[in-house]
Amino acid sequence: MVCAGIHIVLEGYFSFNHGSLAGKQTVLADLWREYAHSDSRYLTSDPFTVIMEGITAVFDGSFAALTAYGILADSPIRHPAQLITSLAQLYGDVLYMATNYMEGYRYTNPHPMYFYGYFVLMNLPWIVIPTYLIIDSVKSIYRGMLIAQRATSTKKTN
Repeated sequence: MVCAGIHIVLEGYFSFNHGSLAGKQTVLADLWREYAHSDSRYLTSDPFTVIMEGITAVFDGSFAALTAYGILADSPIRHPAQLITSLAQLYGDVLYMATNYMEGYRYTNPHPMYFYGYFVLMNLPWIVIPTYLIIDSVKSIYRGMLIAQRATSTKKTN
């Protein structure tokens, strides 16, 4: 649920308030202004950043909540939802970081604290954890499909 909360609340806040973050006096605006020290696109309403954060808030946030439900309820929806969520998170973060790279990091503060501390380290979990969860879900779905396939072929031979 932490993941869903981050996407829906934090990134949702950015998506709806990107144009007025600089003047807002809220904790969430303060967090985004602080993060903007590492990537100034967050205070310039950069179209890619706004669109990506909006998609992440709605899509990734919803699927993260569905994944949490799947885990807590031990539901079969867990691994399909986890796979979709993780692929979306990985895709979004790779695009976010790659566009910055392709533009020569011109929006990124070169100070080590902001570049490595904020830009790299704060985004690294959104690459490492989804990669692990993608592998976990693919293995689980594969095992489930293998069991179903064997059960089906056993019925045919009897």
